[in-house]
Amino acid sequence: MSIGIALHNGYEYTCAFCTAVRAIFIAALVSLISISESAGKARAASELARMGYHKEAKELMVGRDD
Repeated sequence: MSIGIALHNGYEYTCAFCTAVRAIFIAALVSLISISESAGKARAASELARMGYHKEAKELMVGRDD
């Protein structure tokens, strides 16, 4: 086995590993953003309801843009 073949095989395995790690990282990042956005909306709706803006709080949680 020559050095060229060894380097080529090593590069292929490394690329496969990096691709898998990147996919896992992106999935984790997307889920973290989703959770943060949901928590922010819930907190905003809670504050709106506390101030008496129940209609606006409900619209925020339901997702309507009326």
